[in-house]
Amino acid sequence: MLAKLIDGALSYAPRKIIIDGKTIFNPGDDVLRGQGYKDVETSEAPAVSTQTQQAVPSWTEQENKIVQSWELKPAQPDPTVALQEIQTQAVLAQIAESDDKTLGIQCMALFPVWKRGNYVVGDVRTDPDTGYPYECIVAHDSITNTGDDWTIKNRALWSAWHSRKKEYALPWEKPETGTSGIYHVGEYMIWTDGTVKKCLRDTNFSPEEYPADWEDA
Repeated sequence: MLAKLIDGALSYAPRKIIIDGKTIFNPGDDVLRGQGYKDVETSEAPAVSTQTQQAVPSWTEQENKIVQSWELKPAQPDPTVALQEIQTQAVLAQIAESDDKTLGIQCMALFPVWKRGNYVVGDVRTDPDTGYPYECIVAHDSITNTGDDWTIKNRALWSAWHSRKKEYALPWEKPETGTSGIYHVGEYMIWTDGTVKKCLRDTNFSPEEYPADWEDA
């Protein structure tokens, strides 16, 4: 690789040059060196361990080559990352505090995909198969407990979220006995025939089991 150093910046050798009025395509290295181009010697940038420094390259022209060197200089971190993190944390806090999980369903991509681990009540993960969010309702260890009953598919461990907006309805899931995962008044779900249903009364019954609890949305 051959280049010239012009005002501190590299200008690499072209594929076409004109010498004494004659155009030469793909000139050889000897021809280029005769026109003042020199070999370029690069080096690896030093490791930078903080966001407040940056490695800045510079070039020094020697008799037969141009040598790259590096200098650590102050850098201003990109505030975009921090602002996005602040915004994300604010959204997650709002989701956690609200009984209406519509925002959580809208932002389900913010939550990690479930994998085996130690979980506490309130943790949220998405199903690896569907991408839908579920909230941990019983602290458990699915690393030590390796059976199929210790996955996000178990509604005794993970509760489905429901939306109060029709456009964010999720498919019907049978709630566990008791209050875990029940549908509340004003929440929507997609029934097995593809229609969207609205809950009229807090219930753990399906439209087939108790039609009076549901209406077509």
